[in-house]
Formats: sequence, structure tokens, C-alpha cells
Amino acid sequence: MRPSAARISNPTPDNVCTVTYREVKGKKIITANRDETPLRAARELSPYLTASGEAWHIAREPVKGGTNMAVGENGAVCVLLNGAFQAHAPGGHYGKSRGLVVLESLEYSTLKAFAEAGDLSNTEPFTLLRFGDVTEEMRRDSERTHYTSYSDGSERLWASAQLYSEKVREDRKRWFRHLLASDPDADALLDFHLRGGEGDPENDMVMNRGGLVKTVSVTSVRIGPGEIAVIHRDLIRDSLQKLDIRRTAPC
Repeated sequence: MRPSAARISNPTPDNVCTVTYREVKGKKIITANRDETPLRAARELSPYLTASGEAWHIAREPVKGGTNMAVGENGAVCVLLNGAFQAHAPGGHYGKSRGLVVLESLEYSTLKAFAEAGDLSNTEPFTLLRFGDVTEEMRRDSERTHYTSYSDGSERLWASAQLYSEKVREDRKRWFRHLLASDPDADALLDFHLRGGEGDPENDMVMNRGGLVKTVSVTSVRIGPGEIAVIHRDLIRDSLQKLDIRRTAPC
């Protein structure tokens, strides 16, 4: 299915566009594909400190300085997706970069606290996830903020409502359900994010829409009781970054 011209004309998503979550042998596995204009691809994850001194690693976006993904030494992971519930008209005049919204959210102990206190009135629609003791989901549409949390530990997949039609999002969920039948480990989940699909280059897990928007990186985060392992594959530069982060506190 070919995306609409309106979606292609907004080649600066500033976000991750497909995320999966699964628990495997006591570890939380978060895997994310970043679909972006190659001009805004983050080369690697780099250290970042909040105002209160909390240590994170972020995929800093080179144009506006925000991030689509943050991995905390406290064991939390934040991921940003483009759009809320459905596609919105691109190209509006928004006062705040969504990547900077992610950094603002790190100043709060939970997404719920951020959703209640943060000023998001002039922000393009987005979905923000935080994985910790529970999975938190915050969606900001053109009118208000919607908050949900999940505590059952169930496997889930999220895909960008802006970049992908409802059918394509449902296709991704179907592929993921098929994968889960094989009881995949972290490496199999990463392979799914790199190879999943049905042969449609514009909508497979690693996608390319005429070079304007393409999958620029795939990141796997594996959170265990005492440490966090990160594998970040930069598909533009064909490079691999591995991080072993010692957890400072349970989350």
C-alpha cells in the first residue's frame, strides 16, 4: 500500500515509528525502528544528564537537539512515535519540537506526572512511551493529552499513526503475533525489526520511501536486574554501537 502524498511531504518525523515490548526470562526487551529523513539520523546514543542529575543515554537528533529515544540508568526507557491516534495534517506551525518534549519528560518521575504538568498546547501530535515498573503511554492529539498505563507485562507493538495507515499498523501487529508463536528471544526480536515484512519496501519493518523517509536505525534495549544492554544499529552508516549500562536503581 503506497502512503499518501501528504505523508511523504513531511519528511521530518523526529521520532521512532515502530516499537515492540516483550519480557524474556526476567528481562524487559524494547526494540525500536527509527523512520526518519537521513539528514536527521542520530549516529549513536550519547550520555545526557537531567537537571536533577539523573543519567540517561539519548539518540540526540542533530538539527534541533532533541531525541526520539532515551535509556536511563534507572532502568527506564522512553520512546517517541509520530502522531497520536490517526494521521494529522503535516506542516503546521508548532512551537515545540517533540524531541525536546522527550527531554522535558525525563525531568518527571513518571509520564503521568508529566502529562498532568507539562505544557503541550503547541506541540504536533505524538505518542510517548515509558517502560519501567509499568508501561506508560501518553498520546497528545490536536486537542488534549490521553494517558494509559499497562501493568500486565503483555507483549505489545506500537506503530506511527502518522506514517502508517491503519491497515499497515494492523499488518505489523499480525507479523508480531506470528513471531510470538515461536517464543522469540531478544536476538529474534531484533531480527524481526530488521527483516520483518512482506516485500513492500515502503511498509516493511525496514522501510524506504524514495529516500525521503527511511529506517535509519534499529535499537534493542535489554533490561535485566542489574544492568542494561543496548544494541544500536545505524543503517545509514552501517555501524554498530553496543552499550552495557549498570543500573543505579530498580525501576
